Amino acid sequence: MRHLLKRFSNLWSVHSSPSQTKPDSDKRPDASPPKRRPKDALRKKFLESYTLENGRGLEIGPFCRPVFRRESYPNMLYADVKSEDFLKRLVRKGDIYKEEDIVPLDYVLGNQHLDAVVAHETLDFVFCAHVLEHVPDMISSLKGIERVLKPGGLFLCFYPDRRFTYDIDRPTTTLSQLETRHKLRITRPASDTVLEHFTFNRKVDAGKVWANHNDAVGERRFTAEQAQEFALQATRSYVDVHCNVFSDSEFSDMIETLGAAGHISLRVDRMVPTRAPFNEFHVALRKP
Repeated sequence: MRHLLKRFSNLWSVHSSPSQTKPDSDKRPDASPPKRRPKDALRKKFLESYTLENGRGLEIGPFCRPVFRRESYPNMLYADVKSEDFLKRLVRKGDIYKEEDIVPLDYVLGNQHLDAVVAHETLDFVFCAHVLEHVPDMISSLKGIERVLKPGGLFLCFYPDRRFTYDIDRPTTTLSQLETRHKLRITRPASDTVLEHFTFNRKVDAGKVWANHNDAVGERRFTAEQAQEFALQATRSYVDVHCNVFSDSEFSDMIETLGAAGHISLRVDRMVPTRAPFNEFHVALRKP
């Protein structure tokens, strides 16, 4: 149940596959009471490096635990792939969350990119956490974010570093892959991406990776046959996987490359590299 809640509440421009089993490292913490974690302090420090309180912002995938709460950010908007009614029906099936914990949504995206539902150049910032890696067409998603931002606006993102997650064995996503997906305007992960995700998927303890422990990386979590089954399923329906796999420096390089290629004008304004013992980096992209 926890996997389903995470999957349906933390993606945009996607529809998820309810049959997929997600690794433990992607579980969303319980909604109530929210617990302070060491990682939260780093996140808070990064976000507080910008003055955002009076800005008009949008958080993608807030579900039950928005990072930007309206008590402190009165001009905040919220968007999710699924409707509130859908999320409430999902919550009723388990005992992790309560219906009243679900954040009221301003936009339901479905399989659309942000610029299809939000007026262009109306936002000071857009935020998401562990979302961008899932989107099938990353170039279109970044273009959509860029269009809804005002000049000088920010896209703030928490992103998993492939070196410290279950993507540890996966090759870095290439410019050619991103451009092909964009040219085809795909709306769900291609079967080869799904095959790669499940073929290389390992259980990883990020803290132990940082400490160079021999048992930091476990066995592969899916058999070749299971990976093939998911790849076949991807030809018929949406299978939720990590589509865009980067380390911190690789992500920065890719944003620069996409800009040089004329795909986006967003530029890296600030990057906080992945720090021990965690598995994510924090990045702010600014629209000129």
